[in-house]
Amino acid sequence: MTAMSRTPSTRPRRIRPRARVLLAAIASLAALPMGPAVAADGPAPRASASPPGSTLHLSNGGFARGELRPSGPPATIRWQAAALVDPLDFDLPSVNAVHFPAPEKLPRPDAEYCFELAGGDVLFGGLAALDGGEAVLDVPRVGRLRVRRSAIARMYRWKSGGDLVYLGPNGLDGWKQTAQGKTWKEEQGQPVTDQEGAAIRGDLQLPARSSVEFELSWKTKPDFILALGVGDDEKSVQRAFRFEVWERDLIIQRETEQEADVASVGEIAPGQGRVHLTAYLDQEKGRILVFSPDGKQLADLKVAGAQPQVLGAVSLVNKRGDVRLERIRVGRWNGEPPKPVEGDRSRIHQVDGSILYGQVARLDAASRSFVVGAGKDESRIPEGKIAAVFLSRPEGAGDRKLAAVYQDGGRFSGELDAIEASTLRLRVPGIEGAVTLPLAGLRSLVSLQPRAVPASVGGVAGILELDDLRLPGRLVDGKERPGASCLAWRPQGSAGASALRPGVAGRIVYREAPAQRPATARTAPAPPPGPGGVVAGFLNALGGTPQSSSSGGKRKSLYLRSGDVIPSEVTSIDENGVRFKTSMSASTFVPNEKVKAVELAIPGDFPIKVTKSKRERLLTLPRMQKENPPTHLIRSRNGDFIRGRVVGMDSKVLHLELRLEPRDIPRDRIGLIVWLHPEDARPKPEDAKPKADAGANPAPAAGPPPPAPASAAAPPSTAGTRVQAVCNDGIRLTFVAESFAGTAIAGKSGVLGPCNVDLKEVDELLIGGGIEKAAASLAYQQYRLVDAVEPKASQGTASDPSAGATGTEGSLVGKPAPDFELALLDGTKFSPAQHRGSVLVLDFWATWCGPCIQAMPQVEKVADEFKDRGVKLVAVNLQEEPKQIKALLERQKLHPAVALDRDGAVAEKYAANAIPQTVIIDREGKVARLFIGGGPHFDVMLREALRSVVGEAPAAPVSK
Repeated sequence: MTAMSRTPSTRPRRIRPRARVLLAAIASLAALPMGPAVAADGPAPRASASPPGSTLHLSNGGFARGELRPSGPPATIRWQAAALVDPLDFDLPSVNAVHFPAPEKLPRPDAEYCFELAGGDVLFGGLAALDGGEAVLDVPRVGRLRVRRSAIARMYRWKSGGDLVYLGPNGLDGWKQTAQGKTWKEEQGQPVTDQEGAAIRGDLQLPARSSVEFELSWKTKPDFILALGVGDDEKSVQRAFRFEVWERDLIIQRETEQEADVASVGEIAPGQGRVHLTAYLDQEKGRILVFSPDGKQLADLKVAGAQPQVLGAVSLVNKRGDVRLERIRVGRWNGEPPKPVEGDRSRIHQVDGSILYGQVARLDAASRSFVVGAGKDESRIPEGKIAAVFLSRPEGAGDRKLAAVYQDGGRFSGELDAIEASTLRLRVPGIEGAVTLPLAGLRSLVSLQPRAVPASVGGVAGILELDDLRLPGRLVDGKERPGASCLAWRPQGSAGASALRPGVAGRIVYREAPAQRPATARTAPAPPPGPGGVVAGFLNALGGTPQSSSSGGKRKSLYLRSGDVIPSEVTSIDENGVRFKTSMSASTFVPNEKVKAVELAIPGDFPIKVTKSKRERLLTLPRMQKENPPTHLIRSRNGDFIRGRVVGMDSKVLHLELRLEPRDIPRDRIGLIVWLHPEDARPKPEDAKPKADAGANPAPAAGPPPPAPASAAAPPSTAGTRVQAVCNDGIRLTFVAESFAGTAIAGKSGVLGPCNVDLKEVDELLIGGGIEKAAASLAYQQYRLVDAVEPKASQGTASDPSAGATGTEGSLVGKPAPDFELALLDGTKFSPAQHRGSVLVLDFWATWCGPCIQAMPQVEKVADEFKDRGVKLVAVNLQEEPKQIKALLERQKLHPAVALDRDGAVAEKYAANAIPQTVIIDREGKVARLFIGGGPHFDVMLREALRSVVGEAPAAPVSK
């Protein structure tokens, strides 16, 4: 079809920048010939036909890393996936491509000629003979080939690739996707996309003067930008010569800081089409010439920049619709404008730039010269003077189903006969007989006629996802055997099935399961703590009337560390484990080391949302509790939490040990119990953020705990394949699979005993280590203790006590101080807002923090010096009981006002991630200074800071 048209001209009319609407006034354009439109589209070890690291890509989006195996049936790819026991045979139409690992530096062919054949094939080799019917080519590693003359589009002297820089695109290899996500895909070895804004960039090493031949195609209305000579930044794309589609016109434009201009290349016909052009680019002079395939000049644009740059990359952006990069060839150009040619005539281009038209009759092998014409009009041109030979328009591409693309740019395409241990046999249209090609040096095997593969017949369709493969398909009947799992997978497009190797980790997805949420998103306010601290507050909350609500279909469940969710009614808890009743099994007991949580009320009856910050405070373990950490987190039905140790539970009472004191709580007031296993605890972070200054002790660190190591929940290695069925009703069941038949997997659970799961009720089937990986992301698995960070050694010296600490570096400095209200140790209330007009000193501390105890006497002494100038000191204690606070103050003979930050919320507002932290708030209520740490000479820094804040001149330096 005709994709573009324009009037013939030696110099195109220029179009002023941004005046795109004027393109509609371009004079009637003559037809520009274009290419054809794009159509809408353990057994015994076996010898490997490919190197390790090869990947098979299927037309349905599946892939598998592994090895190409020798195969007998024609049009078949036999593939050995690393995670599967047996090789699989895939029909060629179900395959998209096989990609082999490429060396760091691609080889360049050492050949006399490069031959471009019909169908896009490229051969490198020598020309042994040429007559009116065929050419005889000597191709290294392939041998002598007899090629029909009509199948040769052109041949040019290669001279070890001296003039050719790049020939591709060779799929997406060497191209970087610059838009977010992978918006480009590879089809038939060509990058293609239908995503708006999708962009790729390839460093093709364009010389300063280069020729760039390219073919682009589309199925709908085109809207793309092809930029030549770009770098890594977007500004270089804006300054490059750019082919763009404006309405129905293809234009070439460039815009620099000094100049801008546009020229029309031709008209784009509506709908499906393609464009084939050659651009001659001189980056140093800022000039580009554009020619059609038959040698007609279409555009000549010169826009020079102030400082010419030579950039080697090419960028392609799909603004809307779709676009495919079919071909791009980069060569060196001598800077001389190409001479006009008659593209439909046979001709010879000579190295001196001259063109000789006429029928190329033959190659005289004796004199190594080309004979043009016949009889009296015969002329001979020595081979050494030849640059390129155009014989005729090539014949049609023929039926080609597979292309073999080599690392050096060579390409053969045709019908696949067979793949052997080190070779493949291909029947290439236009070449006599089957061509035997080496597998060594292959870059890709590309299926040229891939098609959608119908869904699997029978069974339950799913997607097998392992570390190195993703294969749509289905499970087929199988039983455990030595070296193979009872789970056998038959991918779509495969003639057979293969068992999974023992020990593989992954999942089979039947339906994406929704994220599990053990509580609804609605927030219910928790009662404030009353006299006696958080323990009393928790117990007071339990005294309220339990909420009642409909279950909404929810049910109480038992949660295991492996991720299992078992609907059950807990009957009792003791030092050995949990006893329960469930309709799923006759089993009634699970040991404590396997339990993660139990719901004692229907989740809808305690709709409490736990914020991230609240959870972090609940799970931070103070230093003083490290020797006797809590083992359980208990949540009341009214929403309060407390940490302690569950001693036991019967039908009426939960027996707790809270701070070494026994407590009995009515069972019907408890909604949830979470087990805090010591081996799951996250160790203290090595560094606190923000970084502490001298003498700082990092406070409990924020941030969600990382996933527990797989070993924390994984059982010892056993025979059989361990799986976890994630059912569509929320049940999760882990068991060792023993057999599969029809749609059911039979096996044995370590908790429930013998079990049978129907895949029709399953969203996901997790396999091996994939069970622990999935379990780590579940809601209750996130409840793990985090050690508070140990104190850091004090720093600072007597000779330079204030080195590096001015108190002005913090992100809070200069901003309004966060307001709060806390109870003081004497029972009164404190809020910074009530003391506007005074200068406040907030000292965040804890009794377990050595640097805090060292700094506090200094802080109290300095604050007392400024007492008559409106300075007030409040020591904010982090999450400790009044009894232990008073005991320390008495021992240290300290008398500050102490505010009780019982849950660490105020410390979070002030980003007190490392203590001691001392904050000075000025009379306007803004943070004036913030110090992290202390040290033996902290009083010097604090004194100078207070002088500045209250408006006093700094102290005179002491003479040495």
